[in-house]
Amino acid sequence: MRTHTRGAPSVFFISLLCCVLANGTDENSSVLIPFLNANYESHPMLYFSKGDVEELRLRAASTHRHIATRLSEAVHTMLSSPVEYLPPWEPANFSARWNEIYGNNLGALAMFCVLYPENLEALEMARDYMERMAAQPSW
Repeated sequence: MRTHTRGAPSVFFISLLCCVLANGTDENSSVLIPFLNANYESHPMLYFSKGDVEELRLRAASTHRHIATRLSEAVHTMLSSPVEYLPPWEPANFSARWNEIYGNNLGALAMFCVLYPENLEALEMARDYMERMAAQPSW
């Protein structure tokens, strides 16, 4: 790693880990990742089950293709110019533009990684993104 995370958890990777674990479970729907007082049926839901991820991918290829296309375009734009879209390492530069740029792009990048996990370039950008986010004193 290029930075020390100061003990800050990487929220994205916790979510990603939950998705991977959910995808790795057997077809027994009674097997859940236990979270204290979790309500798996409410909105917003940041943790997806294996069935949820499969359904998202199916919809991204069919009824919600227009949304997936916009996500894909946004992420390919970010990948074409990472210096412009990745958060800076310096806290002063980061905090000046957090919500305008960096906060809005993270959700699109994360959802793209859930829908298209085979895109290693996007996954690497997400890792770099979260490394930079974790290096900030507060966000």
